[in-house]
Amino acid sequence: MQRLLLEIAVAIVATGALIWLVSLFLFSAVKVDGYGMLPTLGANDTVFVSKQRTIRRFDLVAIQTPNGKGVSVRRVIGLPGENISYKQDRLYVNNEEKEERFIADAIAQADASNSYYTDDFSLYKLTKEHQIPSGQYLVLGDNRPYSSDSRYYGLIDKEDIIGVVTMRIFPLHQMTKF
Repeated sequence: MQRLLLEIAVAIVATGALIWLVSLFLFSAVKVDGYGMLPTLGANDTVFVSKQRTIRRFDLVAIQTPNGKGVSVRRVIGLPGENISYKQDRLYVNNEEKEERFIADAIAQADASNSYYTDDFSLYKLTKEHQIPSGQYLVLGDNRPYSSDSRYYGLIDKEDIIGVVTMRIFPLHQMTKF
């Protein structure tokens, strides 16, 4: 009987250690802090983060906040080598307009009230750079009027990106794949 209990305990410890090791390199779970990603993600949602996925425009990413006080989820808007600007709620990447479907309703509401959802800005005004440097990204929250993002703390280094958010896992009734 003791041998059986010992084997079960060893199996549980080994499994836990294996899961921990795999999570160091492949994935993690992150709890969303704040309201910067509304309506896509709410405060206290838990998301699954893949550490191996390639970062693409409009991906949600978990990042180490520049003040070093935690982790945030934000959306990748600008990639290395690109010039980014916003004019009258329109995103321009290298002077070509890109549609942001994920905030289309918010833009329409702002337009109906004769205002803008995303204030005008340019990469140059933010960083004094004409292109995003290699290894850096411009990220914005979906809740543009209230989000702390690259407009406030600058570009994000690739090393500060934990990974790409692939799924909301909690609350269970709102489980969503991104």
